[in-house]
Amino acid sequence: MDLEIIAARSPVKPPTLADVARLAGVSTTTASRVLNGGVRGKKSGSAEVRKRVTDAARSLGYSVNPAAQTTKEGRARTVALLVSDIDDFGSSSIISGFMHAAEEREFSVAVRTTRDSPQHEVELLERLRGERHRAVIIGTTRTTDIRREAALDAQLRKLEGQGTRVVLVGDSPLEYPSVTVDNRKSAFRLAEAFAGAGVRRVAIITGPDDEVTATERAEGFRDGLAAGGVEVSSDLVINAPFSRDGGFEATQALQDRLDGLELVAAMSDAMAVGAIAALRGMRWKMPEDIEVSGFDSVPVLGDLLPRFSTVGVPLEKFGEAALALALEPETSGQPRHLTLGTSPIFRGEKLL
Repeated sequence: MDLEIIAARSPVKPPTLADVARLAGVSTTTASRVLNGGVRGKKSGSAEVRKRVTDAARSLGYSVNPAAQTTKEGRARTVALLVSDIDDFGSSSIISGFMHAAEEREFSVAVRTTRDSPQHEVELLERLRGERHRAVIIGTTRTTDIRREAALDAQLRKLEGQGTRVVLVGDSPLEYPSVTVDNRKSAFRLAEAFAGAGVRRVAIITGPDDEVTATERAEGFRDGLAAGGVEVSSDLVINAPFSRDGGFEATQALQDRLDGLELVAAMSDAMAVGAIAALRGMRWKMPEDIEVSGFDSVPVLGDLLPRFSTVGVPLEKFGEAALALALEPETSGQPRHLTLGTSPIFRGEKLL
């Protein structure tokens, strides 16, 4: 019999989940997983079951009550994402990926920015404990500062004690489920390509020397050059904020050492943008006079500089990978640590 006809004969009262399940011919648990999402969101159940349940809900006029779900489960259908900054390309791409992945699972994302302040990071995590998120994803800058990492660890342990899943994005000394890329190997491969092409005079600009990602990339790049017989003296390795302004500042610090340099290797595309701006202000032409490379693969740089060298990092894929670690049952066989692949790009061409 047609669902609309059956619905019309039903008593005039607010429909319940049990009504939906009965009309769809499934258990209440199955109906709940389809309508309330489960960890797989819109992918919960088979396509045929999902259609029966959603058709039944539509015909009965049933809609999910998020507030009731939160009260029932004691935890909001949300995940929290912490990033250091929301202005740079890397963070915005990661946030975008999380939003899309969470929407597929019918979760909301609460984004918080620490402004790279250890104190603010701790304060935010303390507040998050009261918000009862299903998971907290940490995409902030990780360092070798033992006290800072210990303070973070203490907050994350409290969250886990409340039943919140914790996942880290990026390199970190802490032992939690994580999603990252092999920064050292990727930088090595790009540097090796430069050395193989005959580049000999190189400066490296990177983030602060206590930032794990910045250090991994810079050391990998130096190792890749060394494998090709190219040494970089310590005075040509400049640490600065891991940002566009940091790249500008670091390149200005190299001003009296630029003569004879063939490459300024920035350890992020944001730093590369700052380096290019600084060099243009000094009347250097790129790449005719000096070349600049990056890491992260900001699309607009490839458009403006077709032969730009960088490392493509699947920033938007971090969202689905981290949510899978956070939301799938631990018995699903999902590994605790995922390393996503990168695509080193040398002068506009992907390295094989």
